[in-house]
Amino acid sequence: MSSYKVKDGFDQALVDLVTITPQPRSEGVLRVRRTYAAGGAVIEEGRYIELVWDLVGDIAAFQSLLNQFGLGSALTNEVTLYAPEQYYAYNRFNGVAVRPELGRDVSRNDFFVRNITILVRGLTYAA
Repeated sequence: MSSYKVKDGFDQALVDLVTITPQPRSEGVLRVRRTYAAGGAVIEEGRYIELVWDLVGDIAAFQSLLNQFGLGSALTNEVTLYAPEQYYAYNRFNGVAVRPELGRDVSRNDFFVRNITILVRGLTYAA
């Protein structure tokens, strides 16, 4: 089984990608919309992925996680991501990582940072 990997910037080589620590859970690459054409064709648009962590140990671990996506001081950042798509085959994608919104995509309960979701939107295949 492969690991999720990421690196700042578009079109980064697979050997240059860094394994995300800790590893997230995810459904893989999803589509915003699926349309069925009259001729029977299936059209899928708007690839994105939600990377989810139920719990990280402390604020330093959360900040480290944000830094892996270039989100330590930015709301969005261009990244190359290695993640599963259809049928769970891994591929490299270019996309824009979005910093989690406090109270919606991340919360702090019982002294722990919980329910973290990093959205990577606008996914296209890396060159």
